[in-house]
Amino acid sequence: MVCGSPPPYRDLFTRAGYRLVRCPQCGLVFQDPQPSDADLQRTYYHDPAFTAALFGSYRELTLEQARQKLDLLESLVGSLAPGRALDVGCSSGAWLEVSADRGWHATGIEPGAETARAARERGLDVRSGTLEQVAPQLDERGFDLISFWDVLEHVRDPRRELAVAARLLAPGGVLALTMPNEAGWYPRVTYRVLARRTGVWEYPELPAHLYDFNPATISRLLRSSGYRPLGIRTWPVPYSYYRSTSLSGPALGPRARGLGLRLAFGALRLGVYPVARLFGRSNYMAVAAVGATPPPCSAVAVASEPPERLG
Repeated sequence: MVCGSPPPYRDLFTRAGYRLVRCPQCGLVFQDPQPSDADLQRTYYHDPAFTAALFGSYRELTLEQARQKLDLLESLVGSLAPGRALDVGCSSGAWLEVSADRGWHATGIEPGAETARAARERGLDVRSGTLEQVAPQLDERGFDLISFWDVLEHVRDPRRELAVAARLLAPGGVLALTMPNEAGWYPRVTYRVLARRTGVWEYPELPAHLYDFNPATISRLLRSSGYRPLGIRTWPVPYSYYRSTSLSGPALGPRARGLGLRLAFGALRLGVYPVARLFGRSNYMAVAAVGATPPPCSAVAVASEPPERLG
């Protein structure tokens, strides 16, 4: 957790034996107990079919998402002069391709051996392993940009991960992250209206997401890890994503209850998504931060109050 407080923690949600709790001191949401390595190996991130799709039918989608992330980053910190970039958990290397097109010299780290191999076959500089394993091969204080696109919520020790990244970040370099926003109004409303009554919640990716952050908890974690947050922006997850995953027919079952739940979540989405977007409380977020030295670009200050807790 962010604050290091010991249990007891507040029960939030349980599905298929995986338990989400909230720290009553700092508000961080996380799995307790943590899933085993064997549980995580069974998630879709380690599915060979998913890896194949990343280089096939999903390729254009991942490239477009990478372009959007680069645009979001520049909206937070201003125009960044191209330099050396390190993408942690780079998956198929879509970000590496997009950033290279804009002048960056990009290196990726990917723990999935097959995915890393396939990315190297495309001519990308992708190192196999975790950040901690690969860091000794890299120049300390050598990267102008280090990105964790949808990664920090998957690692067992986010604080340690950020500490390793800090040693690799050049003075004035930028740290960039994206992750779900558990304080987004849509997950909050669906939790209160549906999840506590039905045991179905579209939001958490269990067991793959070990931690679930919001603007307040990620800001506290960054500050306590020696970073200075520059800005946070939220935007909505396309509802089609939930329709094909946690709210899919196979996930809910083909019976009347499943159909009723899909309709109920869909109705709430129609009302909540536009309002959440208008007020900057959507269910996904991009975060930018620096170390002690300010970056050579304009910055947007973080403007977010600690969100009201679920429950």
